[in-house]
Amino acid sequence: MAPGIVLIIVGAIFTFALKAESTWLDVRVLGLILMLGGAAFIARARLKRREVVTRESSPGKQAEEKQVVERRVE
Repeated sequence: MAPGIVLIIVGAIFTFALKAESTWLDVRVLGLILMLGGAAFIARARLKRREVVTRESSPGKQAEEKQVVERRVE
C-alpha cells in the first residue's frame, strides 16, 4: 500500500505545486494520472487482504481462537 501513497503524493506535487511548462508534456495531467494510479494501487491492495478466524478445540479443552491473515500471492 505504501507505493500507492507515494504515487498520490508525487502526483499531487506535479498537479498542484509544480509550475513548470513543457511543449510535449502537460504536468497537471501527469499528476492526475499518477494520483489515479496510486488510488487504484491502494484499492487493489485492500481487496486482496482477507482475514479468517478459526476455532480449534481439543478433547477436554476449551476452544482456542486463532486469527489467520491470508494474502493471495500472484
